[in-house]
Amino acid sequence: MKKAYYFGVDVGGTFTKAALVDAAGKILSRIQVSSAGFNNKAYFAETLYRAVLRLALEARIPLRSVRGMGIGLPGPVDAQRGIILSLTNIRGWSHFSLVRFLKGRVPFPVFIENDANCMALAESRIGAAKGASFALCLTLGTGVGGGLILDREIYRGPFFLGGEVGHMPLDAHGPVCECGGTGCLERYVGNQAIAARARKVFGRDVRLEDMSRMARSGDRRAGKVWKDVALHLALAIGGLMNVLGPEVVVIGGGVAQAGPALLTPLRAYVKKYAMRHLKAKVKITAAALGNDAGLLGAALLAKEKLGQK
Repeated sequence: MKKAYYFGVDVGGTFTKAALVDAAGKILSRIQVSSAGFNNKAYFAETLYRAVLRLALEARIPLRSVRGMGIGLPGPVDAQRGIILSLTNIRGWSHFSLVRFLKGRVPFPVFIENDANCMALAESRIGAAKGASFALCLTLGTGVGGGLILDREIYRGPFFLGGEVGHMPLDAHGPVCECGGTGCLERYVGNQAIAARARKVFGRDVRLEDMSRMARSGDRRAGKVWKDVALHLALAIGGLMNVLGPEVVVIGGGVAQAGPALLTPLRAYVKKYAMRHLKAKVKITAAALGNDAGLLGAALLAKEKLGQK
């Protein structure tokens, strides 16, 4: 039987990453390009096609051996019809049929999905949630994305907004969120919110990477900031655990690189908010696939959509 390969693409507002992946999820070649100019859809298609040619050439894989491509996007999508519902950082893509647009422009089937759902799919298949049938996955960065794996399948909901954990309200009197809600989790544990809290504590700007390092070195101020982040995160995770009863909660994204400074207090706080029957059963762990989770999930999406095992 001939080997099968898949392209995975993770579209971001600043950079877009792509990789050629084998059926086991091993990355054979990768590339990162600027997302500048992607408002022009023809330019996006041209950039994508040049990228896949380069990836195939570097991996020495003939293009005819590639079965399909998955694309993860930073916004809600209708994965069934291949339509982008909205994108915040790339103008002109709302209610746009990307799959139909790319048909004939790339020589294989294309499938699209929300980027956090791609992360969740990858972690559930080959990452920290491997083997779990029910998993809650969060990706913490500028925004807070979430993906739900229910009975081993991505849960999208009837309006393709299932898993939007970042917009779970925590405070009726909290700050207004860009989503139109109030007091959303994202406004407390996103990059900008953490940076603003650190500025108050330290009296100056502090990079999140430096704050993580300081917390590991025993700096109480840095530890206090991360404990505050952990508290807000625990309120959301504890509530979701009580509702969904997942086997594992996976924390990924740039903020999760704080490691034990975030995860240790998070686990302690969750014990206060989760039902006693769940506390000892649900594993809370860091993501295993790092920044590759999105593009790996996109490639695995294509593999599974095409019925490959």
